Amino acid sequence: MPHTSKRSGRRTVPLLAAAAFVAASACLVSPAGAATPAATGSATRAATSAPRLWATQLQFDDNGTPWSVAQFQAIRAKGMNSVEINMPWGQIEPSRGTFDFSELDTELANAATAGLRIVPIFWQTGWTGSPAAWITGTETTSTGGVGAAPPWWDLAEQQDYFDYVTATVAHLTHNPGYGGAILNYGRLDAQWSDNGDGGWATADIDYFHQHWLPLTYRTIGRFNSANGTAYTSFDQVPAATPGQPLAGVYQDFRQWSVLDTYDRLTAAVRKVSSGPLYYYFGGHISNAPDIGNLPDVFFTLARTYDVTVIEDAAQSPGLTLTFGSLANAYRVKLAQEWTAPDDPEMPAQAVQWISNYGMGLPYGGVEDFFIHDGTSKDVIGYPIYTAALSQVQGLKGSYPTQPVAVYIDYSQAWGNPNGGSLSSVENEITALWSRHQSGFTVVTSDEVANHVVDLKKFRAVLPLNGEDAQVTTYQKSGGTVLTSGDQLPEYAPAYADLSSAHALQVVPTTAADHRSAQLVLAEVNSYFGYDGAVVLHPAGLDLAAGRYHAVDAATGKALPQFAEPDGGACVPLSLGTATLAEWKLLPGPAPAGTPVPASCSTTAGGATTIGATADSNDGSSGVVFQSVGATGAGADGNLTTTTIGGQSAYQTWTTAQTGVGSANAYLQLDPGSAVARAATVTLTVTYWSQAGQGFTAQYDATDNPYQNGPTVTGSGSGSWQTATLTLTGAQFDEAQNLQADLRLAATDPSLPLYLHSVQLSTGAQ
Repeated sequence: MPHTSKRSGRRTVPLLAAAAFVAASACLVSPAGAATPAATGSATRAATSAPRLWATQLQFDDNGTPWSVAQFQAIRAKGMNSVEINMPWGQIEPSRGTFDFSELDTELANAATAGLRIVPIFWQTGWTGSPAAWITGTETTSTGGVGAAPPWWDLAEQQDYFDYVTATVAHLTHNPGYGGAILNYGRLDAQWSDNGDGGWATADIDYFHQHWLPLTYRTIGRFNSANGTAYTSFDQVPAATPGQPLAGVYQDFRQWSVLDTYDRLTAAVRKVSSGPLYYYFGGHISNAPDIGNLPDVFFTLARTYDVTVIEDAAQSPGLTLTFGSLANAYRVKLAQEWTAPDDPEMPAQAVQWISNYGMGLPYGGVEDFFIHDGTSKDVIGYPIYTAALSQVQGLKGSYPTQPVAVYIDYSQAWGNPNGGSLSSVENEITALWSRHQSGFTVVTSDEVANHVVDLKKFRAVLPLNGEDAQVTTYQKSGGTVLTSGDQLPEYAPAYADLSSAHALQVVPTTAADHRSAQLVLAEVNSYFGYDGAVVLHPAGLDLAAGRYHAVDAATGKALPQFAEPDGGACVPLSLGTATLAEWKLLPGPAPAGTPVPASCSTTAGGATTIGATADSNDGSSGVVFQSVGATGAGADGNLTTTTIGGQSAYQTWTTAQTGVGSANAYLQLDPGSAVARAATVTLTVTYWSQAGQGFTAQYDATDNPYQNGPTVTGSGSGSWQTATLTLTGAQFDEAQNLQADLRLAATDPSLPLYLHSVQLSTGAQ
């Protein structure tokens, strides 16, 4: 007989709950000027911090059957201690207030028998079975469209979700198979709707007028004074959409909604359970204005309620460096999850994600594989993860940091129209770190506003998207503000020098006594291997002064190496694509008999001419056309193989196929080539000339990943033609979409652009 429970009555969210909360709490002032409640810890805090969790994500069940003991045992045998399961709200609560925990209880019992814990993932909407079928409301987008999630501020349906989550957690909290819960609200882990602009439902606008505006501004006079308006009541204030006057006010409200709702949801769960809790952060830095994924909101609440923050897309060094810095600043445990891309990039991204783990230490504690479901990620990514799991679990210490900050102005996400653009910040951080392997700290404007970080402690600050008032104050007080990433080495010494960036990355973990370091080396390029050397520097690793030598972590055997003047070591290294290695840097000189290479240097070399054709796109000639055969709608770089004019070619997808307004052929260069390191290159393109179509060479340059180069028009005669272009000021850091170095942008994206070959050489023709 199914185990069900019935809850009597319905509670509702008090309409002035937020106001009561603010009255008792400090206020975080958002850059747009609106007061935003900051969590104070008034709710019961968890008794203990979450244990380290090594997990894979599963569907709720195995096609309608509970996951068995044997299936859980197979996962346990791979070194994991937990599984996350996607909860179907409608199955757990088939009708309002009636709960069926029978299958869930069976799965927890089976997991406990196998030595695993289950962490349920609570989705309000976006996953199969959520929301429950009896939830009928839908969001409204800024353009009046129908969103996917229930209206954020439908208070009755919001309470329905709170009741579902708290009732389920209360039922599970003392079960030996329970490992905590992942709390989400909104559309998956992106908060607002699919296209990122939900929040204009009638219930949302009503709450904006009736509660948020009075709560924030107190009187309409204060609102008018702050915004240069002359309204006579709050009801007259428009729920402005992006691009309209006062759009920043409504954006501030949307971000506040995330903070307030997650605060109340977490407080409600903490009243019924002291077990581990987790927040999902989905998306990237650039998404903050659209989907409400402000990192500091989650870290502020996580610090209050003892919650671990799960960073999705943790294969991104820029994102993971940011989250590692945030975890250290807020003293919040960080988890890292990887969502696999298309197959060609999957192996390299898997090892990149695994190697990035050390960036979160000492607050790292979770690895989560998304998702163990029998698809290609299980064939390709899952074995890479499980093979490296014991290696990651053995890392102890801290990611070494230097007193230098890379600064992000997040105020645009709060509705500040003059705030710095967030569109390329994450890629810029990745490029900086890939080019200069050093432990700089990433600081957000919200961290400074929250008084979590004081810029005065840094020797230098590099603003990535503009200098805001906080950076100006730092500079006026005598701080050094950098203007280019090229200045970083002067203030943040590298811990590793590489022969070529973007093929290899080194992530160190320095021991607490500063006398040794573990180093995870990952070949992260999907197309090109690494062949060169690695020079390790004790100062950059935050090690005590002295002589050190490198050993293989698995065998303890000293590696062939050359002693460096600063006490470090130069080690030759060849790694194939998507390969991991682990070294240790230990005190003292290399043991007697350790081979000394005849030469060991990271001095640049490599091919001075590279290229690719539609007949040969395997990277062997130093260039790769990306996204060949990709079929995803919404992508701007899909290429199809075809034949035209008797020659093989790649053709771009048209706007009618993709649904986006641009069409590009993205190219990645061999990072070990001399071309990839050249500031001036000659680009030769063989293309099919047709009426109305041409292309612009847009390349990765200093401070602009999409620098416009020459535009090619051609004769339009319907024939194969060759164009030779010169690109100057290049800095190929793979900062474009798809980690590309340059792209050929179609002049008319409604027509296909046909390309046969490209060639790049150092210098101008």
